[in-house]
Parts: sequence; structure tokens; C-alpha cells
Amino acid sequence: MIYPTPMSQTLSKSSANLLFLLIVSSFFIFLSLSFWGRESLFFSSVFVMARSLRLLDNESGIVEVTSRTLHGRFLMRPSQEVKKLILGVLCRAQAKYRVEIYAFVFLSNHFHILLRVDSAEQLAGFTGFLKANVAKEIGRLHDWKEKFWGSRYHSASVADSDTAQVARFMYILSNGCKEGLVASPLDWPGASSARALFHGETTLKGVWYDRTAQYRARVRGERKLFPSVETIRLSPLPCLAGLSTAEQREFAVNAVHRIEQETRELHEEKGSRPLGARAIEQRDPHNAPEDFHSSPAPLFHVATREQYWKMRVTREMTIAAYRQAAELLRQGHTDVRFPYGSFPPPAPFVDTRAPP
Repeated sequence: MIYPTPMSQTLSKSSANLLFLLIVSSFFIFLSLSFWGRESLFFSSVFVMARSLRLLDNESGIVEVTSRTLHGRFLMRPSQEVKKLILGVLCRAQAKYRVEIYAFVFLSNHFHILLRVDSAEQLAGFTGFLKANVAKEIGRLHDWKEKFWGSRYHSASVADSDTAQVARFMYILSNGCKEGLVASPLDWPGASSARALFHGETTLKGVWYDRTAQYRARVRGERKLFPSVETIRLSPLPCLAGLSTAEQREFAVNAVHRIEQETRELHEEKGSRPLGARAIEQRDPHNAPEDFHSSPAPLFHVATREQYWKMRVTREMTIAAYRQAAELLRQGHTDVRFPYGSFPPPAPFVDTRAPP
């Protein structure tokens, strides 16, 4: 005789596990909505995948900022015109937001800048201005009318140690070499600080076009351009600030030679050779690499495990304080203090219409 079995026994093991996960997830969502609210750290980070906060995780304000083009397309493929436009935008961004730039490089599909800022708001303004105007200028040049950048910029604070800062400086200089594109940082044909640093120069020139004046002239029936020569000023790393100009140049020269040696050894080991500047400049800017992939970006750049955990704990405490301040602001409080280096979210909407 066949006896009926309970429903729990008829469910397969996988179905039971799925049902359990659904119940637990629903329970935690209910708790987060009921007790913590939508602005809570738990709800925003676990369930709705909120954007990461813009914070400074060190006292010096030294950060590395990077961003990549859509699908990794070669939209910033080097040419004299592209280089001139990018340097012009970078010049104007530095002048507008007064940041210190230590090193930078713009490859065909992404860029790296090592700089110092006073606040996350200053960094956001600088990078937003830079990305928006690079997209406009290069998009116009290459007849690209779609989205230019793949996502928001990523910034990672650099630990307040000589080792960590020099490591990021070296990393930025090595871009173009480590990808097998050129044999030396000096061979990269695009916008880069390598050549200026190698020759002991502290400034680079670019061209900025006043598109507002150009538009007004076009309205008047005039076809004119309004270019102006702009200047980027490079600052020495804090660990090099006490050295003489000759010693700072010697440091940069040794860094370039070391990268050249490592690149040469790598190609000898693989039996390969660099792609070369000419082949790079012949790429179609609308194309993307066949094997494009992006690796997870680190939260910080450190030299030791102790530095990492110190910055990690500081960040978690800052996020908690920020969320608490944001909740008070949402509730209507006006005397709210946000953590150092951060900036508050936009003020909530308030209906000022008189009641009927």
C-alpha cells in the first residue's frame, strides 16, 4: 500500500534550498525596510548595490584615478591632434580645480592619473570635468556619437608611505610597456608625463578650444575657432620634494631605464616584440580589443598588509558616519557634519507650495 508523504519530503533537495534562500532573503529585506530604511548601509550595499561613496582614505589626499572607454574601444588612439586635445582638457581641469598632478598617461582606451586633492568633492569635480570634455572633443574628432566612457571613474587612495607612492608612480610610467605596446615609456605616442619627467621638465603644453565662443560666433554667421595654449604643471612626489631638481630628474631617468629593462626581459622570455607606435596609430578608434576584460580595481594602494587593514577600518568607520549624517539630512536636520574628505548628497526635495 502506498501512503501519502508530507510536502516537505516531496521537494527535491535543490528546491528546498532555493525556497529557504527566498524566505531568508525576504525576511532580511523586510527588516531593512522596516527598521533601517532605504538609506541604511546594510540595505544599500547588500540589496540594491548602491554606488560606492566618494571618499578620501588617507591624510595626504594622494589618489590614483582611472577610467576606461566603452567596451575598451580605442577612442583615445594616439595622434598629434588627440594628444593636443587631451592635454588641453587636462590643463584646463587642473587650472579649474587646482589639483597637484604627479604623473599621468592616456592609453587608447583608458587613463591613469596620480594626483593630490583636498577633498573627494574636488576630485569628483576635476575628474567629471576631464571626462566630459575629453568625450566631447575626442568624440567630435572621431565622429563618435554614442556613450564614450564605460562607467564611472575609479579612485583609489595611495597609502601615506614612500614605498606605496613610488610603486604607483612606477606603475603609471610602465603603462604601454607592460601591455606589450611599446619598448619604453618614452615611445608612447599619446598624452603622457613620461617624457617631461625624463627630461626634468615640470610643464607640458596643450590646446583648449573655447566651444562657447565658437558657438556664439557661428550664431553670428562666423566660422572661427578660439584656441588657447594651456599649461600642465607637474609636482614632485612628496617623498621627492626635498630633493634638488637634478636629483628628481635622476629618479625619473632611473625609473624609465628600469621599466625598459623589465620590458626587454619580458619580451625575451616570451619571444615577442612590442607592437610599436606606428601600428598603434593605425588602429580604428571605433574598434575594441578582441580579448577585452577588466580586472577588479583595488580599494587602496598599499605597501604592507598593516596599511591595508588600517585604511580598511578607517573607510568602514567613515562610511558608517556618512550614512548616519545622510539619514539626519534626509530627516530635515540642517546642522549635519559629514566626515572629513567627503561631501554630502544632494539636498532632498521640499515642496514649498502653499496648502490649498
